[in-house]
Amino acid sequence: MTMQQPTYSKEICPHLGGEFQPFINPQLDNPYEFYQRARKEEPLFFSPLLNGYVLTRYDDILAILKDPIRFSSKDTLSPIVEFTPEVFEVLRQGFPLVRDLVDSDGEEHKRLRAPFMKVFAPERLAFMEDSIQTIANRLVDSFINDGSTDIISKFAYPLPLEAILTMYGIALDRMTEIKKWCYDMNALISSPLTPEEQVECASSMVAMQHYVAGLITERRNKPCGDLISEVVTSDLNMAELVRILVGLIQAGHKTSSHLIGNALKYLLERPQLWQKVCDDTSLIPIAIEEVLRYDAPIPAMSRTTTEDVELLGIKLPKDTRIFLMYSSANRDETRYPNAEEFDIGRFQENPANHLAFGHGVHHCIGSNLARREARIALSVLSQKLPNLRLCSNQQFTHIPTMVFRGFTEIFVEWNP
Repeated sequence: MTMQQPTYSKEICPHLGGEFQPFINPQLDNPYEFYQRARKEEPLFFSPLLNGYVLTRYDDILAILKDPIRFSSKDTLSPIVEFTPEVFEVLRQGFPLVRDLVDSDGEEHKRLRAPFMKVFAPERLAFMEDSIQTIANRLVDSFINDGSTDIISKFAYPLPLEAILTMYGIALDRMTEIKKWCYDMNALISSPLTPEEQVECASSMVAMQHYVAGLITERRNKPCGDLISEVVTSDLNMAELVRILVGLIQAGHKTSSHLIGNALKYLLERPQLWQKVCDDTSLIPIAIEEVLRYDAPIPAMSRTTTEDVELLGIKLPKDTRIFLMYSSANRDETRYPNAEEFDIGRFQENPANHLAFGHGVHHCIGSNLARREARIALSVLSQKLPNLRLCSNQQFTHIPTMVFRGFTEIFVEWNP
């Protein structure tokens, strides 16, 4: 499977394509003003940086997600920059980059997804509840007497990572290594890197692949009742299992980590809302849905045209890549009244129809796990640290990537 991107014969876009700079400030930390302008002035524009079109309105994005025949997921995991020959040389030392849950279509997608639908079913995840609760309490207890901490590195990140490693039956002493591998793999696909950085990140991908392949072999010889043991009996081959299991470790903790961090930032900077959820934890699930809408941890996905299509008056040839900006759609004024306002009661009586986890056949398979982890995280913090607050005079920065959106660190304090 090639990871090269096509070069398109481009429509000439009036202006926004050249102004779209999502990896640097001010758009890195606040892309929403730009998206608001794009929805009004140029809802579909060509980005030379991404070598693809960028789509920003809710209804247009939803229409594409509902049409997997004309808009394929095949390039969703393709890099935003072209790999150097040295990167391909490193990747050849790993497993073939076969299709994943995210970049497969049709019957192939159904076949790859089927074994994992069972292990991520809500009733199965209910058995993880006590384990996640135990991890959350232990993490908080490790810093509760300190009076302040970086809540990302000490809580929001390790909680979902420990949870997914527990599901896989992986020893926690591998956490630091796996964290680096996951960070590098994400950067390789969705961040602008130098050739040297690409090689380093590709080496991490290969290391992660071989580690997971070793686990698969172990579980085939000696099943342990964990997630890997359950899926190795499926008809998926080794390359497919490696690809999907590696991807689920990465996505399975980063999405939840950023969701927890984003939720804490937006609740704590509005102390009256934090107090509200502390007093009534039944509000936490609907608060999480508003966080998902307001600042989605997965801000974008891409689709590729399978034939010539016309979209918003622009003719797009076959094999044109379109970046679907979920984070823009979720603040579309035509869909959400007062869309720029953070309102935890927004989905109290209305369905949570945001696109934070996609829609249709590619709706995120781990969405139930992410919601569960975020709910438990906020519940534990609200009960153990009700006087939690943001440290003053701190700068909030984001990781420069297209696939995940979250804060690098959030410093909080409380009365120990």
